[in-house]
Amino acid sequence: MTLAFAYVRASTQAEVRQGSNERQKDVIAQYAKSRGYELEFFEDRAKSGKNTQRPDFERMLKSLDAKPKVVIVAKIDRFARSLSDLLRMLEYLDQKGIGFISVNDPGIDTTTPNGRLLLQILGAFAEFERNMINSRTKAGREQAMNRGVRFGRPPLKTRNGNFIDRRKVIELKDRGLSARAIAKSLGCSITPVLRILRENRLPVE
Repeated sequence: MTLAFAYVRASTQAEVRQGSNERQKDVIAQYAKSRGYELEFFEDRAKSGKNTQRPDFERMLKSLDAKPKVVIVAKIDRFARSLSDLLRMLEYLDQKGIGFISVNDPGIDTTTPNGRLLLQILGAFAEFERNMINSRTKAGREQAMNRGVRFGRPPLKTRNGNFIDRRKVIELKDRGLSARAIAKSLGCSITPVLRILRENRLPVE
């Protein structure tokens, strides 16, 4: 028989007590029987989908060298935390030549041409969403800068409250001054001078 990995998960102890994992196993077992798959189950109990510490999920990934034909779940939300997480995991499985089937999500079967097409469409939507978020973030940043909002590290100042000219620090360093001498020349502590030198990969001695 062809080997398939099956993953089931319950988010809470209440779900465990209500038999969520057992119902998932039954659904997967019935499907696997119809396809002639030999199942190896991996099961996490009371582990939220947002929880990155899912021991049996990690054990399953580390066991993929056993070369299962597919990974089967009852529902996608038992497997991935988000669309981007799902697509990343499916790409990882695909690189290993392993398919993915979600029994109760029609069309989610990467062993078929239609299933692969659907995932490509989902991937395109995910990329579109990322681009939209990046565009909104960029527009918001530009508007904030137009209002005078400053981003990045706060400017470095001297003891008198004057801004430290970073170019002046580099210029004095190029003249051979030590960090301590530069700080004395600019009337500031040595700490911001050292930071500027390190940021520009200049010697700090």
